Amino acid sequence: MEIIKFPFSLLAEWMCLLTSILLFKETIPKFWQWFAPYLALTVAIESYSFYMSRILGLRPDTQWLYNLYLMLYILFHLYIFSKIIELKRIKTICLIFLFFLIGFYAWNWINVSFFKSFSTTNTLFGGSIIVLSILYYYSLFHQEEPKDILKEPAFWFITGCFIFYATSTSVSAFYEEIIAYSKKNYFPLRYVIMNFLNIIMYGCWIKSFLCLQRSQTSSRQLY
Repeated sequence: MEIIKFPFSLLAEWMCLLTSILLFKETIPKFWQWFAPYLALTVAIESYSFYMSRILGLRPDTQWLYNLYLMLYILFHLYIFSKIIELKRIKTICLIFLFFLIGFYAWNWINVSFFKSFSTTNTLFGGSIIVLSILYYYSLFHQEEPKDILKEPAFWFITGCFIFYATSTSVSAFYEEIIAYSKKNYFPLRYVIMNFLNIIMYGCWIKSFLCLQRSQTSSRQLY
């Protein structure tokens, strides 16, 4: 069971952060440059939690930290989606989702202890990402010039997000059944699934970074 306790998700986050630092140049579009600081903050929070709980053996209440981080998490994702989806009204759609989520975040803040998970906001955010991902796939059918999507950074970023949130939403829907199974079989099924999903998502993000780097290299070679 020790291998299950290995921080696979944290390792994937570190790899994604290092990839963004090593590959990204000042010549890339501005919004891609936000990945490095965003991932640095994500890694810092996750590393702190891992160090306190797994290394020191303490049980610090860090939920308040994740609740603060949640709004930045929402803003970052909606900002990136508004930049990479090629639809005329995508910015308006993302703003609607943002105000909608801010409303529920405020509701959680008022009605839920700040030391408990803002699960409602998290769930609705996941649903928003699924909808935006579907809009991206829809936009692919309306491109004036067909592209090789497997070489598109946006495709890999959104695909990673879509797989993660579509599956994790299903996991949340069957939360009680999964917990019951875990207790009965002494196997942390939800932990394993979420680690696997994180590896897939950050792996897709790394692939998107590699595609971006290749596209930048190809552009420079043309001049």
